[in-house]
Amino acid sequence: MNCLDCADIGAQVAAVGVCSQCGAAVCAVHCEISQQFLTCTKPISRTHVTDPPVRRLLCGPCAGAHRAHAACCPQSATTIHTS
Repeated sequence: MNCLDCADIGAQVAAVGVCSQCGAAVCAVHCEISQQFLTCTKPISRTHVTDPPVRRLLCGPCAGAHRAHAACCPQSATTIHTS
């Protein structure tokens, strides 16, 4: 599998992973690795953040969208809600 962003510029570079948001294959140059904390709701509607965080790989466009969302809503920028 080759990097989608490299293919857009006419290059064939092997992908190192898949964007966790959109599923695009990305190479080491076009990916961003970050961390994300999982949350669950405990009794009495109390949100509990689990530790350690999960590793998250994103392509450039999705990473930019997540940064824009974090600027707008910083309290929920690094969490994923699970039931």
